[in-house]
Amino acid sequence: MIQTIVSNARVPEYGQATISFPIREEDYPSVVNMLQRMGLGNPLERDCRVDEVIGDWPILKRLEKVAINLDEMDYLAKRLDSFDTQEKAKFQAAAVKYGLFDMRYLIDLTFCCQETTVITDFSDLEKVGRRHYLDVNGGSASREELENVDGYETALLLIGDGDGTITPYGVIYDNGMQLRPVYDGQNFPLYQSSDSVFLLGLSHKSELSMNSATTWVFLPSSAQRLERALERSGFEGTDDLHIRLSESMAPNEIDSRLDVEHESLNDLNQLASAIVLLDDAQRVKLGAVVQMANPRSATEMTALAQNLDLFDFVPGIHSPREYGEFMIRESGHFDLDDDLAPFIDYEAYGQKQINAEGGVFNDQGYVAYKGPQSLSELLMRPPVEQRYTGPEMQMGGFSR
Repeated sequence: MIQTIVSNARVPEYGQATISFPIREEDYPSVVNMLQRMGLGNPLERDCRVDEVIGDWPILKRLEKVAINLDEMDYLAKRLDSFDTQEKAKFQAAAVKYGLFDMRYLIDLTFCCQETTVITDFSDLEKVGRRHYLDVNGGSASREELENVDGYETALLLIGDGDGTITPYGVIYDNGMQLRPVYDGQNFPLYQSSDSVFLLGLSHKSELSMNSATTWVFLPSSAQRLERALERSGFEGTDDLHIRLSESMAPNEIDSRLDVEHESLNDLNQLASAIVLLDDAQRVKLGAVVQMANPRSATEMTALAQNLDLFDFVPGIHSPREYGEFMIRESGHFDLDDDLAPFIDYEAYGQKQINAEGGVFNDQGYVAYKGPQSLSELLMRPPVEQRYTGPEMQMGGFSR
């Protein structure tokens, strides 16, 4: 965690606020509200004066006495939070070598610093050479390739070239790295969180033909974060909002029915908030329930996801005989004498149960609805408001 103490330079009597970055999703609304009481936290402006940065990223001390934007700092912190020890050294050494202080360039640096080589320990040149080989080959190589690398000789050639720059974080060799403009100062570059259900790309309907910039949002998310993301990107209302689904961790049965272009961002967020609470087995069950109920909107899908306990589900069952055998042998409803098993008509019993329960078979197995109201009434049930309070989103995944 990176702790940042901020204040309002225009009104110092408002005092200071300490913010831990990356901001946990459940804390985001309270952080925004706290800053707004101090006259800070504008989605677009760098209005938070940094009085002190505390944490294990000493390079960020150079942000002290300057103004930052809350969401830019949060984005940078999330990027850095995913870095391993080597990437950490590369980022900090590169920031020194290139003299980077501005937040925009620091964000850009997180996407290319991996191309550099930083030596923090010269005692094992074989290891140094192998790491350098990986650095100049996109970070990966086959075992056979690495076995053929003379790490010691590679390290000597690297050091002998004399192109290294000494920094407090190690000796850095840029390997021809170019600081590419990834962040445009408004729309954050894409990279994924492992806990998200949907990755959505938002763009302006009025600018679709002009290849307008895409605003990436990960659902579920707090309502405040979504609102600020829209404001940052200049969306004045939902009428000009074009939504496309880029990636999904929802069951396939949901993805195939979900028409995101005709859904509201709030309804999609509600659906994601319901799905993220389900474990793998429950998500399989949700897919089977969706196949059975055939919902037509995100709201109806949310109603199903929030009421899975109203459905019986037996995975891998696809015939009356299989269901009858399951009920008698495995359900625990009966004490079966094995001597009687050959005389039992499993198919007849299974069909009787199916008729009584109104169950159906689909790709996932057997599903039966047992709720007190009709299924159509269940689908019309208003979703329960669920504020996302799961684990903080960790980065990596869809794009780097």
